[in-house]
Amino acid sequence: MSRRRSRDGFTLLEVIVALAILGAGLLGLMELLSGSLRLSGGARDVTAASVYASQRLEEALLAPSPVEGVETGLFGEKYRWTTETSFLAGEELPVFRPVRIQVTISWGDGARERAVSLAATRWDRKKDGTGG
Repeated sequence: MSRRRSRDGFTLLEVIVALAILGAGLLGLMELLSGSLRLSGGARDVTAASVYASQRLEEALLAPSPVEGVETGLFGEKYRWTTETSFLAGEELPVFRPVRIQVTISWGDGARERAVSLAATRWDRKKDGTGG
């Protein structure tokens, strides 16, 4: 008659292997969660910068008489804006001239500098119908 050995539980080695697999899985999940939070923070910053750029561009486009040059300012403590206005040459329309407006919003993202830029062209009436 052979003696049967009864196995009522797990051996210590089986428990250690199971805990190691569980730990590796939890570590992988934590990395995924951390990456997800980092990406959502970056998306939030880009979205906010895009809204600020759109707002600043609309303000510049609605200005009654644009002035050629560069303006800078801040949105809160994090975002910096730059508006570049330039009069485009080479147009042969006697009454209107094209005005190019570019808005750039920049901010620091850790060690990197990030930026969003929007540009538009508006037609401005020349003074007295002359060339300038």
